[in-house]
Amino acid sequence: MEGFGYKDFTLQWHITHRCNLRCRHCYQDDYSAFDSLDDLLPVLDQFSALLKEYGCVGRLNLTGGEPLTHPDLFRLLTLARERGIRTGVLTNGTLLGEWEARRLRACGVDYVQVSLDGCKSVHDSIRGKGSFDRAVSGIIALRAQNIFTSVSFTAQSQNLRELPKLARYCDALGVDKLWFDRVVIPDAEDKDRLTLSASDFRRLTNKAAALNRRGKVFCGRSLQFIPCKKKLFYRCAAGDNLLIVLANGDVMPCRRLPIVIGNVRDSDLLTLHRESPVMRELRGLGIPDGCRDCKYAEMCRGGSKCVAYAKTGRYDVPDPDCRLALS
Repeated sequence: MEGFGYKDFTLQWHITHRCNLRCRHCYQDDYSAFDSLDDLLPVLDQFSALLKEYGCVGRLNLTGGEPLTHPDLFRLLTLARERGIRTGVLTNGTLLGEWEARRLRACGVDYVQVSLDGCKSVHDSIRGKGSFDRAVSGIIALRAQNIFTSVSFTAQSQNLRELPKLARYCDALGVDKLWFDRVVIPDAEDKDRLTLSASDFRRLTNKAAALNRRGKVFCGRSLQFIPCKKKLFYRCAAGDNLLIVLANGDVMPCRRLPIVIGNVRDSDLLTLHRESPVMRELRGLGIPDGCRDCKYAEMCRGGSKCVAYAKTGRYDVPDPDCRLALS
């Protein structure tokens, strides 16, 4: 059988699409969920079988919707940890209190990521009044339990100038890591014009680079074009050591690359990863022609496939926001 030599493999699992917030840039368009532990366990079994076949470390990120609305979240985290799978929770933070933080620590969670899209007024305008204070309260509860806490900032036209102020705020809170990414919405669906232009993105990454040099922000994910202190370049994992499972069972190579390759109720993760024509094509992509002369080509290999797909309809072309291409 085909072998990939992976050191680790990540499953981002949207165990529910139900949420207590309605954010402006949300990708969810339904409110389905894995309704019970009996419904969840077969997917955990599938992921365990994939990890055993590939002989690599498993990383399971549970998200939603809002994962803390799911009654079986803590039990699922415990069962995954008992199988040797490293776990994380991606949350809006508004349902996190002292009790939830203690439960997460007892489950052995490796980290929790909380979304903040700016400081109070801007964040609340995107995610709803009062959501900033509740999310910050959740971060404080996590830090009190010594849980590794990261903050995710989704860069969009509305919060373009917020990153430096948010970086200072997160530093004061004792957040372990702040990273940011671009909102990714296909042009035809971006009715509120939230997507950054390439020039906006370049200005934002200049700010991020300065913050990174002062140790205030981690540059990664879709920001592989930022000149970082430690040259932290990230290679897009879509089609490689990453799979997404949505709350209706659909499987995708990346949450922001909206191509469904199958469903866990009709097939299994290992088969879909190995045999999906889309996954095979993504894995087989070489360095795009426009990137071949770049000194970072082997590390980056063209940038974010989801951004390229949203802006051009293709994932085999260079990321159109690449700051090096614009230089």
